[in-house]
Amino acid sequence: MLKNIILFSTISTICLASSGEWTKNNFMFDEFDLPYQIYKPNDIKEDIPLVIYLHGSGEAGIDNEKQMYLGTNIGPQYFSSEEIQKIQNSYVLAPQTTPEIRWASNGIAEYDFKTTPITPSMNALLNLIDDLEKNLKIDSKRIYIAGLSRGGQGVWNAAMNRPEKFAAIVPIAGSGSPKDVDLIKNIPTWAFHGNADEITPIEVSQNMINALKEKNKNIRFTIVENGNHESSWLEAHKNSDLWTWMVSNKK
Repeated sequence: MLKNIILFSTISTICLASSGEWTKNNFMFDEFDLPYQIYKPNDIKEDIPLVIYLHGSGEAGIDNEKQMYLGTNIGPQYFSSEEIQKIQNSYVLAPQTTPEIRWASNGIAEYDFKTTPITPSMNALLNLIDDLEKNLKIDSKRIYIAGLSRGGQGVWNAAMNRPEKFAAIVPIAGSGSPKDVDLIKNIPTWAFHGNADEITPIEVSQNMINALKEKNKNIRFTIVENGNHESSWLEAHKNSDLWTWMVSNKK
């Protein structure tokens, strides 16, 4: 049931690129406060894509800063960079959840999607996306979601909760619910994982991909040889290939 939806916008604006700017906001849904930043390109004349990026455990909090990966080319910084925006300008949404509440489930292991309640942060995020669609010039046929580690788990979970919402997904080093891949069998997917990952074993991605390959032809899986946990997202963001692939998909 939808209730208690309140959108708070601060006056804080942070310019990070000549082609647009980031703004800090908070979204309240059902008593859960979801901090987020959103990048808006300048001079938007028509509906453009929205890409959502879900952070990992190290970036959890309520400061509305750590999820930005400042000083890197990871996640929000990758998607708002001049190089990427020149390929296709887009909104970039970078929400932040608390250390105690994950994007999905309650740990890093595989879980049963159908018997695991949606987390407050995921519920708030999905309703925030709906709200942004109503208020921004977003192309509803080009909404994408990516994320790393606990955020990679969140990508699988978001897609299973709203399979009709996303034109493509990029789960990086995150677990899912392999027996429920029927829910996302029509979503183009590119997963990344290091095969020497000691935090989230590669099997959790491999199990999802193996199950999906039987049902979905638009699947890519990049295995980073001898790669540790962080190598998967370093590989994903090393060039423009990820964004070029994402925007090639449209509902």
